[in-house]
Amino acid sequence: MELSIWLWCLGGGALAGLLAGLLGIGGGLVVVPLLIYLLPILGVAPDIVVPSAIATSLATICMTTASAALTHSRSGYLESFWLLRVLPGLSAGALIGAFLVTVVNPQWLKFIFATVLVLLSIRMLLPVPEGEPKTTVSKRLVALGAAVIGTISGLVGIGGGALTVPFLQRMRLPVRQAIAISSLGSFVIGCSSVLMFVVNGWLSDKADGALGLIYVPAWIALSIASVSLAPFGAKLAHRLPVKLLRRVFAAFLIIVAINLLMK
Repeated sequence: MELSIWLWCLGGGALAGLLAGLLGIGGGLVVVPLLIYLLPILGVAPDIVVPSAIATSLATICMTTASAALTHSRSGYLESFWLLRVLPGLSAGALIGAFLVTVVNPQWLKFIFATVLVLLSIRMLLPVPEGEPKTTVSKRLVALGAAVIGTISGLVGIGGGALTVPFLQRMRLPVRQAIAISSLGSFVIGCSSVLMFVVNGWLSDKADGALGLIYVPAWIALSIASVSLAPFGAKLAHRLPVKLLRRVFAAFLIIVAINLLMK
């Protein structure tokens, strides 16, 4: 890759890592639009630009969220009660979503991604319920919700944190605990999706190479920067006002969505 593209990837990875640690998201909200812009310049065929951007984003998420989750775990927020109810559904859904990426029209993927961003931005501005966590909620209901989140995440190339955090807050979990669990959940989504993308790459003629649709040079550059910044973002999550962070992030989602819809 050219130096300028390396710099773009490093900058995008740094922002993705910061957001991953700060808000429990995987960083795909930054990485996917960036790669949709960069991959055509790198010579990637038009019909696989969006699937490749999604696959590369999710591969980056594996690296970023592992770093963020490790930092959050040291704060004691990763309770097994919620992990056992959420992680399996996220994994199963991510496998389904990653499979659908190679079936759905790329233009529809862009539209779906932008629509998800707008809905998420609205959701983040709504009041969060308070009270004791809903530990009596049906395990099947939680698993179903997690599977839906995993499917959407695998389909549009995000770690799922922007969906998982509001979902867990509806269960009345404190926002910092929701962010911590979401970080690990995003790691599970990323790994499950990447597995499907690699297998799909082997079994189809859509891409060559051991990692299928993943664009390796961009993945390496993005991962280096995101892994470096994720712990810093996780530490900030325990210090900065949550309300302000939610508003800033909601505005960011809308800007990215509008930009995608205009392309």
